[in-house]
Amino acid sequence: MYSSQRGRGRGRGSSSANRFANSAPSTPLPAARDIMEGLRPSALQTISIPAAPATVKDIKITNFESIGSYNWKNAASPTIIVPGSPPEWQNKQTPYQVPPDTGIFFSDQNGFRMPQAVLLPLIVAVDKVQSESANASNAGTFDWAAENIDFITDRNGLRKLLRWIEDAGANPESRNFRIDLQLAGNTVLMNRWETETRVNYSGYTYGFNFEKASTDPAIGCEGSTGHHRVVKYDLDGLRMVVRFEVDACLPASAKAKSSGSAKASTIDDLVASLGEVKLGGASAKTTSTTTHGLTVLPGGGSVSHSSLLELTTRTERRAAEFDWKDAYPQLFFSQTPHHFLAVHYQGRFSAVNKRQLGSSELKGVERSIQPGLRKLRVALGVIRDLVVKHGERGRLTLVCRRGRMEVFERVSAESCLPDEVLARFEG
Repeated sequence: MYSSQRGRGRGRGSSSANRFANSAPSTPLPAARDIMEGLRPSALQTISIPAAPATVKDIKITNFESIGSYNWKNAASPTIIVPGSPPEWQNKQTPYQVPPDTGIFFSDQNGFRMPQAVLLPLIVAVDKVQSESANASNAGTFDWAAENIDFITDRNGLRKLLRWIEDAGANPESRNFRIDLQLAGNTVLMNRWETETRVNYSGYTYGFNFEKASTDPAIGCEGSTGHHRVVKYDLDGLRMVVRFEVDACLPASAKAKSSGSAKASTIDDLVASLGEVKLGGASAKTTSTTTHGLTVLPGGGSVSHSSLLELTTRTERRAAEFDWKDAYPQLFFSQTPHHFLAVHYQGRFSAVNKRQLGSSELKGVERSIQPGLRKLRVALGVIRDLVVKHGERGRLTLVCRRGRMEVFERVSAESCLPDEVLARFEG
């Protein structure tokens, strides 16, 4: 961590096939970390699951915009490709057979590659995309202070908090998690923390290899190990910046046919001018840069948000029981417009069921999770007030165990971002 004094799988696995960790299947992984690692033993307080708010209104996402993206590159030191591109869906004719998943896969690639600063790639990628666009269009760069962002978080953190609200009474044992918090200016940084950033799969799932067999890497992004996109939006009065992994996108020939409900974003224009990067990779005028130990390479190309899709696999027996109430928030918090559910029997895929975020079926699911979303909005307000109260020197951590959410202080005063980056959030 920076020494500043300023202020397991779900059918297809938790990440996609091109996120295979560069380790032999027989390589032993380190032991899982203790969820209380680096925390003071006594909790400061407990946060209860909020009661339903008095006003019954739908929680909606508005003012949605893509602001950055990147791919991780498989390199000896942390290296990202900006803007990068997700793998392209090939729409292969079913049926086809894929081998079972075996070996080590990432569950949290950002945490594995940059454990001292899991949000730094997000900041760097947004700055790079926005600054290059500003150079081309004379527009302003992304001003982290002026944007008045309330939260910067991974989508994963929002899903964990919603599951705590929805499931604590029914299945608390399976929902243990931790989120490290820090205040930067007026923005709450929610840092993902996992007991394991990589997982060894032993042949019981097929999701990773399905994605590998069903997509092709974008030109200029061959050998990369996962695409991440950064978006900003308003969540019922909270200004959010959210990072999430992207499984794949519709190929260029299919993008014009896409009718997903998510708003098309300005990233298409922003990325097009990024250092004169073309779809084939970096131009002769672009060079790599390094900031705070993170190397940035130009590459990839413009990909519309409306083409993004989430891939999930299920066996023929389990497909009919797919838990949309648990899966839908993944689409909602990133406004991913397409969901493909691939059905198989022992790795032989017979069908791909395609749905869109704006379909009547999924709108019904969204209505069913509104009570949980309303409680989540209240909980986020409580968390924000707590972090602001403790100020920029506060080092707070949320720990949820057996459905009980407690707030702890971290022993170390080290920061999750360098001072130079934190200063970007001060007015």
